Amino acid sequence: NIMNTHCEHAHGNGHLRGHKPAKRNGKKNIEVCPYCHEKDEVIPILYGFPTHEGFRKADRGEVYLGGLEISPYAYYCKRDDREF
Repeated sequence: NIMNTHCEHAHGNGHLRGHKPAKRNGKKNIEVCPYCHEKDEVIPILYGFPTHEGFRKADRGEVYLGGLEISPYAYYCKRDDREF
């Protein structure tokens, strides 16, 4: 019985993750900052060496340049100056 529950749980997570990217086609599903609990100043973190477009997006404040070393954080809050 424990084995069955584990399998169902793992399948459930995979199912949810499989559908999430399809919905994320804009800024509507941006994460909420765990510090200020807002999302209006939250932008995604771009890792690696940015392309020309990546630099332009950073200049416009649309992405945060995370550097070459990838951290576990995916978002940056401009209001709190924190990655999460």
